[in-house]
This record gives sequence, C-alpha cells and structure tokens, in this order.
Amino acid sequence: MPTITFLVIEKNGSVKEQTLKNFDEAILYKKAGFKTEEGFTCHAEWNIDNMNDKQYTICVYGKTTGRANQENKFEFPPPIDTTLFFGNCIVMNKVDDEPADLTQKEWEDIYDYLYGGFEELGEDDSEEEEEEDDDVPRTKNGYVKDGFVVDDDDEEEEEEEEEDEEEEYVPKSKKARKTKTVAKKQSATKNSKKPQANVFTAVTNETEIYLDCTSELSEEEYI
Repeated sequence: MPTITFLVIEKNGSVKEQTLKNFDEAILYKKAGFKTEEGFTCHAEWNIDNMNDKQYTICVYGKTTGRANQENKFEFPPPIDTTLFFGNCIVMNKVDDEPADLTQKEWEDIYDYLYGGFEELGEDDSEEEEEEDDDVPRTKNGYVKDGFVVDDDDEEEEEEEEEDEEEEYVPKSKKARKTKTVAKKQSATKNSKKPQANVFTAVTNETEIYLDCTSELSEEEYI
C-alpha cells in the first residue's frame, strides 16, 4: 500500500501533516497520541464532489472524553462544531472507501467550503462607507465636516467674524466717560457767570446814586 498523507489536529488548534506507510485505520489512535483506542472513533464524514477536480470523503476521528485542560481548541465545521474533543484529532480522506491523500492546503479549501466560504469581516461595510463619504465635504486634513470638526480656514473666518462683531459694538471706556464728564464741567463753567452784586441805580437829579444790596438778607427768627 502506498504512503498516505493525513492531518493531525493538535489540542492547541494547530494543523500538521503526517504520512503513514502501510496505512491501517485501526492504529490511527496511536498517531493521535493515545495509548488506547477506547472512545477513538469517526465522528463526522463530509462527501465533497468535484473540488479542485477531485472527490473527497473527509473523516474526523477523535475522543469526546478526557481529562480537564486537555480540550481540543480547534473549531470544526457543522455538524460537529459544538462537539468537545479531548486531545488530538485525525482528519483523513477516502476515495471509494480507500484511504487517500489529504494535504493541509486541500483541507483549508475544504474547511472554507464546508463553512460556506469566508468573507473578510467589514470589507463590504468599509466599501459602502467610502462610497457614502465620497460626496461628504471634508477638511484639508481629510476629516468630515460634521459640526464638530472644522477646517482651519473656517476657524479663521469665524475668528474674523467675531472680530468684526466686536468692532461694531465698542463699550464706552472709562477714558471716554471721563472726557465726557470733563466736557460737561467745561460747558458748565462757560455758562456760569461770576456772582454780581445786586446794584440798583437811583437817579437823583443828575447825580447817580448806587445802592449796594449785595449783603445777604438775614432771616428773622420766629418766636
């Protein structure tokens, strides 16, 4: 019998190729690292036609009982995606019920096929976001103008507008109020005249007699 290539799925989830001459399915448990074959059986088979111009019957062997901390971390496709395996597992291929080669590259393609193909998460979403953002106004740095991020030019325009508004309304400074107060005092000074004596002129014959009435009238005390 020719040498057969098969896969060992280690408990840490890594996949390794191995070959076996004189292949004997009865001793696969030894290749998985078990001392006994008890509980080591085939848990799943997938029949795949015409993949890479080949036909596959993929078989998974393993144990579902074991000690704690020996759980296999590899995630198999349905219907064994929820099956908890312990220790290493064996994945092999058959054609017409006879052992056939299965490489790691072939298993990766089959794995994707059994899961319905994998798409990179967020790929379509990122494309849609780029298309939606094409017509959105942006700043010089590439940020979307959403009311929170503004361009430097916009900031300068806003600052100029604020300066213009400040120039339109200029509150009166203390100096202006002082100047106005001084002006009022000067105006009051100009309008006021020096107090003049109350002089009554009496004409007697041709002689003018001036009566000085500048003395203040004294108030009489009321009894």
